[in-house]
Amino acid sequence: MALADPQVRCTLDDERLAETSGLVAEPGGTYEVVNDSGNASTVYVLDDRCAVIGEREVPEQGRDVEDLARGADGTLWIADIGDNGRRRSSVAVLRLAPGGDETVTRFTYPDGAHDAESLLVPGDDRPVIVTKDLSGRSGVYVAERAPGDSEEPQPLRRAGEVVVPGEAITSVGSGTYTGGAISADGRVVALRTYTDAWLYPAPGGTATAEDVVTALASPPVRVPLAGEVQGEALAFAPDGTLLATGRRRRASGRRPCSPCPGRPRWRPRAPRPRPPAGRPRSVRASRSRSPPSAWSSPSPSGCSRSSPSSRWCAGVARPDAANGLFAASTRANSPFARPDP
Repeated sequence: MALADPQVRCTLDDERLAETSGLVAEPGGTYEVVNDSGNASTVYVLDDRCAVIGEREVPEQGRDVEDLARGADGTLWIADIGDNGRRRSSVAVLRLAPGGDETVTRFTYPDGAHDAESLLVPGDDRPVIVTKDLSGRSGVYVAERAPGDSEEPQPLRRAGEVVVPGEAITSVGSGTYTGGAISADGRVVALRTYTDAWLYPAPGGTATAEDVVTALASPPVRVPLAGEVQGEALAFAPDGTLLATGRRRRASGRRPCSPCPGRPRWRPRAPRPRPPAGRPRSVRASRSRSPPSAWSSPSPSGCSRSSPSSRWCAGVARPDAANGLFAASTRANSPFARPDP
């Protein structure tokens, strides 16, 4: 089947949206986004041009917020589930009801700490968390019951795993799940990596967490997300359009990288000769050079070929990489309902 390439819908050029990790599309045409860890826990409201038109401070400061979902009743689910060091004894989900009520629920894994960036909320409000593993094979964990008001952590159950097809793992980040969403009609479950979105059919809907697990076990449809760097957020518009956010590569921000993916090679400077004893040292202003640590984390999306003979790596959080909201011009039900003409 043929799917149109994603198109840039608007650019998130507000400095407050530097590390967007969660995205929700509201029925009225606005968007709501949250930032990654290290930023204030704030939900930003955007118009259809990605301009910030409102914000809501979250009273609970998340440790590592990685995803955002919207329940059928309009409740926002903020997923504080990131754990790069895999040290957390529990993760958390903060729910913001339309009326203003806020509820925090903590969850524990049955098999030790996991890093995760994908939250899926089915009709029964039992959250499904997909872990972030570099191997392309990630765990699927399900809450035994819908979140309540208890301060005691609720147990998660490992319900299966989801696997990126081997031929699609072409770089470090192509097998790493960084966000998830369920279509408004519940018929499609989506996960994304740094390079692709994967659509899983759920023809019977996603009324329960088990329905989501069943959908994730089915063969997915691949939607390449070309041109994104450090892309994490994924959402469906009410009409089924698939939306994603990521940093766009710019020509001025590219530097040759070999090998790639990996760290750029830095040549150590030759030691300067020492001045003779008794002679004062001179201090000269020199052109600053970024230390190796500035490029120590190459884009997980790996390399893109700008020509057959050159490869490029883009660094994470480069000042010349702008965030963009990308829209795939396909509807949620079309990949499974219509064959190619």
